[in-house]
Amino acid sequence: MLDETTGASAPTPRCNWCSAPLPSENEVTCPSCGATLLEEGDASVPGLTAIDAEAILRNARAAKARPRSRLLGWISGDYDDGEATVAATPGSLAPPPADVRREMLRLEIEAQLANAQAEVEAMTADEAVEEGRSLAAAADTSDAGAVAIENNASNDAVADETASRAATVAAADERADEAPPA
Repeated sequence: MLDETTGASAPTPRCNWCSAPLPSENEVTCPSCGATLLEEGDASVPGLTAIDAEAILRNARAAKARPRSRLLGWISGDYDDGEATVAATPGSLAPPPADVRREMLRLEIEAQLANAQAEVEAMTADEAVEEGRSLAAAADTSDAGAVAIENNASNDAVADETASRAATVAAADERADEAPPA
């Protein structure tokens, strides 16, 4: 620690921006970087050094006009019981029409068929690996037999399921036709 009695000189003034030594403490601009060191004029900047009253009023008006989301209001406890709730239209919760249901069933059956085919291919590949054959040779030799057997079995299962679903759709269509309009 320096002893104060040794007569050490005062530290040289430095620029606040680039830390370059200044010739005097009363410099207006830094000779090295050109930064303004002593500003002349009004030192109050609204929002930075002074409170901006207009911004406070503007935010207060905007807060009243813009309501909170219902979830945030519920969490914070600020919810308005007087708000009108929008009721759903009568047809918005109805089941889809019969043609849409049929298309959905068709897509589901196609997906099941694709899954069955992928499963057959995976089983063929597993057999080829266990027997030490190449996957390309296994695919060529077993595609005709294994796929035909699996497709027949899966097609029968899919056909049975399709028939039962078609019967379900037909029954639903009959009930929809018999029901009085809402």
